[in-house]
Amino acid sequence: MPWGGRGFGRRRRIISFLQPCLLVLLRRDQAHGYSLLDDLAEFGFDPEFLDPSLVYRALREMESLGLVTSEWSDESLGPQRRVYRVTPAGEEYLAQWIADLRQTRREIDALLAAYDATPRLDKV
Repeated sequence: MPWGGRGFGRRRRIISFLQPCLLVLLRRDQAHGYSLLDDLAEFGFDPEFLDPSLVYRALREMESLGLVTSEWSDESLGPQRRVYRVTPAGEEYLAQWIADLRQTRREIDALLAAYDATPRLDKV
């Protein structure tokens, strides 16, 4: 395939799309990483095939960027878990992502409309 091989582009898009999805979930309520794995299904991530290390890596990276904070919680009956919440910087980052996605959706809609309105030229 001329655009980078099978699945390569999709994996890169999924990783970059993961952060705003996590921020939306954490915007609703604080959560620990394991519970976020199942919640990501809402955005098309299949929990059965989503590598938990990707989620935890994204959370750690977002924390290092100041987009989320975490603290240990003793509320569970089992071992302590880190609970994450969005920071004001995370809210701002998410708002920028959403604005960009809305613009991208308008551009995609324009491309699809142009494609649908253009008759197919059959090659002879």
